[in-house]
Amino acid sequence: MSSQPLRHRLLCSTAVTAALWIAAAQAQAASPAQPAPSKQAIEACQGKKAGDAVQLTLDNGTTAKATCRQVGKQLVAKRGASIGP
Repeated sequence: MSSQPLRHRLLCSTAVTAALWIAAAQAQAASPAQPAPSKQAIEACQGKKAGDAVQLTLDNGTTAKATCRQVGKQLVAKRGASIGP
């Protein structure tokens, strides 16, 4: 019995896995980076916890309703609707 079909399947599966890994890496690299949170967004959540409602002072001096959200290791005020903390 020949081991050619087994070698062929192993080679094909390795090639497919490598192609998928490369495609995923390229998609990750192509996605735009998130901008750093503003100083105001960080300060609005000092002493708060995720899910707390806060007033966020915008660059033009007006205020907006926001909710403290965990972004990486930072708690940041985010405007707009969101589900969960």
